[in-house]
Amino acid sequence: MVWWRRAITALTALVSLLAVGATAVPAATAASAAGASATSAASAAAAPQTWDRGTIPLYSTTSAGGETARMPDGSVRTYLAVSGKPAYLAEVDTFSGRVLRMIPLYVPGSSAEDPPDTGAQGAWGVSVDKRGTVFVSTYGFGHVYRLPWKAAAIEDLGRPSPRTSFTWEGDTDNKGVFYFGTSQFFGPAPLPGGRLFSWDPATRKYRDYGDFGAAYGYVRSVEYADGKIYAGLGPSTALWQVDPRSGRRVEIPPPAGMPTDKYAYQLEDEGGYLYVLFAGGTTAQVGWVLDLKTLRWTHEIPGYAGQTVTGADARGRVYLVDSGELKQYDPRRGVLTPTGFAGGSEQADKGGLGAGKGLVRATDPATGHETIAGATSNGDLWRYDTVTRTGTFGHLDGLQGTPTAPRSLATGPDGRVYAGGYFQGGLAVYDPATTTWTSHPFPHQIEGMSAHAGKMYFGVYPNAQLWEYDPAEPWGDANPRLLFDLKQEGQERPWTVVSAGPYLAVGTSPKNSRTDGAVTLYDPSTGQRRTYTSGLVTGANQISALAYRDGVLYGGSLGCCNFDGSKHPGQVFALDAASGGVLWRSTPLPQEQGVAGLTFDGLGRLFGQSYGTVFELDPATGALVRSVQEFAYDWSVVANFQPRAVNMAWDAGDDTIYTTNGVTRRISPDTLADAGPNYRTSFAAVSPGPSKFYVQGGNLLEVRWY
Repeated sequence: MVWWRRAITALTALVSLLAVGATAVPAATAASAAGASATSAASAAAAPQTWDRGTIPLYSTTSAGGETARMPDGSVRTYLAVSGKPAYLAEVDTFSGRVLRMIPLYVPGSSAEDPPDTGAQGAWGVSVDKRGTVFVSTYGFGHVYRLPWKAAAIEDLGRPSPRTSFTWEGDTDNKGVFYFGTSQFFGPAPLPGGRLFSWDPATRKYRDYGDFGAAYGYVRSVEYADGKIYAGLGPSTALWQVDPRSGRRVEIPPPAGMPTDKYAYQLEDEGGYLYVLFAGGTTAQVGWVLDLKTLRWTHEIPGYAGQTVTGADARGRVYLVDSGELKQYDPRRGVLTPTGFAGGSEQADKGGLGAGKGLVRATDPATGHETIAGATSNGDLWRYDTVTRTGTFGHLDGLQGTPTAPRSLATGPDGRVYAGGYFQGGLAVYDPATTTWTSHPFPHQIEGMSAHAGKMYFGVYPNAQLWEYDPAEPWGDANPRLLFDLKQEGQERPWTVVSAGPYLAVGTSPKNSRTDGAVTLYDPSTGQRRTYTSGLVTGANQISALAYRDGVLYGGSLGCCNFDGSKHPGQVFALDAASGGVLWRSTPLPQEQGVAGLTFDGLGRLFGQSYGTVFELDPATGALVRSVQEFAYDWSVVANFQPRAVNMAWDAGDDTIYTTNGVTRRISPDTLADAGPNYRTSFAAVSPGPSKFYVQGGNLLEVRWY
């Protein structure tokens, strides 16, 4: 094990995955595999210049799930699921820090499902049974993978049901039966509830224990203890005990005073107690301990971070991570005893040991001392010697960074193009002047970003964070810097970030327990911000588009994909940026459930786009002036929509509106006609200037239109 190195090596021979921005792409306008198809002979003759600027270099060594266990031969192994395209399972010798294997979580040709499987994108759950068999419950295509001890190849157990998109953290019983939960996000709206499943090695079949109601989209964590299954649900707070034979259920009320908008996020049983991390919602995460004999809550652990705890000693005491520090915990008395180990002084400044993945209590073969070992989500491995009371912390240098899918794209104040990855894919920067790329380690998922007053601003999920980056200064620990988050305001994803006169404007989606998206106006000169969560539109919504002109902020809403299952038409509003007063509200196209793009032309005309339809509004009243449907889009079956699929901006250079909806569009402000040609794309940076930049698969396409 060696200390962190900034250089990240790409994992070779991985499958490329097209990052789509919405649930449908119009076949009639989709570009050919070669790149584009002209809409007419005239437009073909005037085809712009295009360049493939290569693969967007977004890489990470992000591990959402991990487990450490003593194997049948007495060795201790740490297994980490590293996210990517596809993800891989890393097998690590815990005490030497040596990466033994990196096994892609993809078995080609093992399924014929719809959508077709191209490999896991990552995994929140890794579980090891007493026989040394590893189960990995993954997201992206909802498969479970199985690696028997000493097996040369991993098994793909497939998707437990057609609608399963996520399989979450699970656990095994003494017979090797694996119990786990799911989210069922594939298929049309309305979305069903998450389901509880098991997989039996004797029958090699899944058993479906059913869902817990549509309000519980996540069976987020499952633990097997003392002959019972425990299922933690979300995003509404709930915990159930389930009999594995009969399926009989007993609901366990949450601790008194627990907010109702939390996930029972992670479960771990040890020494007769169930350790539960309640996370999400608008309040801080918190740990609680449940006595499995009485099913009563005994003690609160305010700083508990999950993900696992160690085995218990003869007195029932375990080690866990609390407030970034390794601590011993006595569940009988509810007493935490600090060790003082948080990964060293530098790591402590970065939040310490984080979520404590794969904690284990074992004997170090080199010293004979009892040692606590664990890992972090960034591919770090740490050890703490309980005899000498000293610890080590370092990066697993043998882990290879994996390519991650582009999530967002924008042009910066320096003229460079910034790309963010999913879900912790770093930051890639392309310089058109030199045609070179730069990659930065930025372990955050950027949903929307924008240039403003010489700086770059990143809207980050979760908790609707806003980060500021000064491209004139070196990239480092304080650049970029976190300005604030909107957790207290109940906001989650910053879909749109725009420059708005003296302000930076941010449009967000609400947390799953809320229904109202928000607009936040931030003044970088003073550090002051204002957030508006009500009165913008009617009904449950997300703020999906923003545009600014002459002191007024214009916003569009997405009403198709709300937590409460309701559907509402996309709406537009005008907000006085100084006072926060709403000037008008409009529903321009009642049949369209989202407004994902807004822009002004040089004459002060206001234009918008749902997904398949472009329209013009009167900026004084919001009244619809005209609209043109480019293709029909069936919102009734849409369960998830990425507003960044629409990237809309007017360009004074040729008096044209540039936008996207699965393909590139060039819209005349006078006629609303699309001049083409139409290149396939997901995200785009369409700031004014001859060249626009588009994500095409995992590559960056530059198109010089004039």
